Amino acid sequence: MRIIHCLRAPVGGLFRHVLDLSAAQAERGHDVGLIFDAQVRDALTRQRLASIAPKLSLGLHPLPMQRLPGVSDIASIRAVTRLIRPFGLDIIHGHGAKGGAFSRLSASALKLEGQLVRSFYTPHGGTLNFAPSSIKGRFFLSLESVMDHLTD
Repeated sequence: MRIIHCLRAPVGGLFRHVLDLSAAQAERGHDVGLIFDAQVRDALTRQRLASIAPKLSLGLHPLPMQRLPGVSDIASIRAVTRLIRPFGLDIIHGHGAKGGAFSRLSASALKLEGQLVRSFYTPHGGTLNFAPSSIKGRFFLSLESVMDHLTD
């Protein structure tokens, strides 16, 4: 299969999960790639990306991704969609709230064009850490609810 993983921050447990999953998929013969925030700031992250790069036949793709939702997300979603369009993906797997939103919206756009890419999502905390009764919690959880309908 042809699989792209999309995440915002290549740090912490989320990143470790994506690295392990991507490596295992590549070892099983799948074509795999990563999309992540272009702002890689530390040497350890750069080292981990360099270590996984030879295993990823679909490559490493740093793109601008802001932490909080905003107008810049529109350009980022378009960039993800343009990037993945020629790959003929079977799966785009979003990790975390931002990676999940970008992957599901991009997959939906490609489905409208006739591509059969499937969208998967793994939450890693983020929006789920807000109290459901708070204003931010209600906002983020309602966004998650809308995105749920775009998830295969």
